[in-house]
Amino acid sequence: MRLVHSPLYDAKDRRRKHNAKQKQKTKMESEEVFKWTDANTTDLIVWRVSNNSLFTGKRNAAIKAFELYVKEKQLQGKVTPAWVRKKWENLKQKYKDLKSLSIVGGDTAIATWKWYAIMDGALSSEIPFSPLITPVHGSSSAQDAPPIKQRKEEDWMKALREMERRQEERERRSAEREDERDRRAAAREEERDRRAAERETERDRRATEREDEREREALEREMRREREMFAREERWEKEMLAREERQEREHREREERREREAAAREERLFKLLETFLANK
Repeated sequence: MRLVHSPLYDAKDRRRKHNAKQKQKTKMESEEVFKWTDANTTDLIVWRVSNNSLFTGKRNAAIKAFELYVKEKQLQGKVTPAWVRKKWENLKQKYKDLKSLSIVGGDTAIATWKWYAIMDGALSSEIPFSPLITPVHGSSSAQDAPPIKQRKEEDWMKALREMERRQEERERRSAEREDERDRRAAAREEERDRRAAERETERDRRATEREDEREREALEREMRREREMFAREERWEKEMLAREERQEREHREREERREREAAAREERLFKLLETFLANK
């Protein structure tokens, strides 16, 4: 079965989509023009705590209260009450998350969020109202407010300034601790590098000593081989000389023996010849 859409339904649907796009475009343009600052955040926290009685928990009570905030702070066309409500809910949720994290040792995360101390005082109702703090005047809307409400907001502003100062002091101390940790880590790193360099130098020195020892031993072996070779050559030359002398001596002895034998034969021959001649 085919569904047939009427032209009237299509026209209403296109008009609804067009209006939604226009609202989204208007919202984006307003957000692009207006930039929410830290001062606005501080003002929001002060106003929210000062007007806690408006947030009764009834239906639409919160959105009406934030409509009053937008009107008092002259933020119409810049932000919407729903956006302000979302901003406050985000602050409150992040505070609760960090509060839970601090129980298990998340002090570092707390120190890095600038609004933790202010939100802690606002939500725990433990803000110290010091009479020594110089009064801080609020906005023009606060001055036009009734005296009780104005004094209440001024007291909150005093307390918030004091809490901001304490938060800055904590952040400064945290930064100093971080710098000290970095310095100690750098010192430890330098010490490790120095010791590593010393170990490397010691290894190089020992390697050089071993190399020198090997070269010295090699030189000694070479000199010992040369001495042994010279000794062998000297022994060989002495043996050759002794052999030659022995051969010459034996040769002379043989020559002398032959000469004596020849002389003896000649002498016997002469004697025979003389004997022969004498008998004749």
